[in-house]
Amino acid sequence: MWYAELLMGKTKYLYPDWYSTKQTTQETRASRKPNRLRGKLVTPQSAYSFHTPFGVLTDGKQWAVQANSSHSAWQATGIIFPLIFLYCFIAAIIQYQPDELSLFDYLSATFLIVLVYAMYITRTGGEDTWVVFDRTTGNVCFWKKNQKNSLTVPFEKVNCYWIRVSRRGGITHSLHFMPTENLPNERHRWWQVLFGFAPQYEQAQFFWRVPTDFMDKSRPIPELPGLIHQVRFVEKNGYTIEDLTEGGIEITEADFNEVAEEKQNDMAALDARLRRMIKPDQFSANRLIEFYEACPIYAKEDVLRTIVVKLKRWVKFLKGEDRMMDPAYRDFFTLKEYEAKIDKLADFFFKVDKERRSAMR
Repeated sequence: MWYAELLMGKTKYLYPDWYSTKQTTQETRASRKPNRLRGKLVTPQSAYSFHTPFGVLTDGKQWAVQANSSHSAWQATGIIFPLIFLYCFIAAIIQYQPDELSLFDYLSATFLIVLVYAMYITRTGGEDTWVVFDRTTGNVCFWKKNQKNSLTVPFEKVNCYWIRVSRRGGITHSLHFMPTENLPNERHRWWQVLFGFAPQYEQAQFFWRVPTDFMDKSRPIPELPGLIHQVRFVEKNGYTIEDLTEGGIEITEADFNEVAEEKQNDMAALDARLRRMIKPDQFSANRLIEFYEACPIYAKEDVLRTIVVKLKRWVKFLKGEDRMMDPAYRDFFTLKEYEAKIDKLADFFFKVDKERRSAMR
């Protein structure tokens, strides 16, 4: 409601201390209630097969994910304000006595004091719970207002759960992060994170795969739509996580389109390289498999489709009564050598294609 925003203010953010991920919290203890969430423990999916609706507040080094948003609660308070005011007004008319204060007067004053305090907190405070993934240190910080109330642990000590939640539109599922360690004075720490809803468990596996790969320095940052645009944007301009948060820097449509054009050029170069590798004089099963495994995530589906279409044609020739190879390859391989290469390619790519199709159902 417009009047809720007018009364309560827009969402404000109290961002973390970005140095909080440099060192792990020293005084911790094991979580006493690791199964409190009563959800399904998520394991990373083996292949990328879903889109990425989650936020990408990252500079390629740190990735901040908002958790436990209370803005809707503040907005609800703003909506309730007119009702409380109306109640106070009617109560004052009915119970007004010039010589003494009634119970309604005391209740009305109490409601107004509480409401004014809530409005003050909303306008001076803001969202202050975050999960910060640090690719450079391998640590994750569960940030709560300040360093004292925050917990930093190695990424290996963070679990992801798929939790059933009730929403206005019905029952769905969302992600929760929970460290295996807590602060000494805490019984448990779990946060619902704004990574988007995951109606399917496989989708939750995909969501968890993305930060898992982001935190693995031996792997490139996942080149997924949105995420790769953001990372290339900040790398090109030299922005930091402070610029994106306190500085309010956002990727513009022109910047997004520029990165998209770069990706298209990269795709064209990869396609040209793939078609050269398929030619008889450069044909190698091992090289094709290595090429697919090393190509960017955003290009894998197109590369896989090109290879599978070609591979089905080669297999069809070999399964015929004459068991013949593609004529173009006769000058470079014997039938036995050719069959061995095709079998190796079929074992790998048909399996990958089957897993991809199953994940998308």
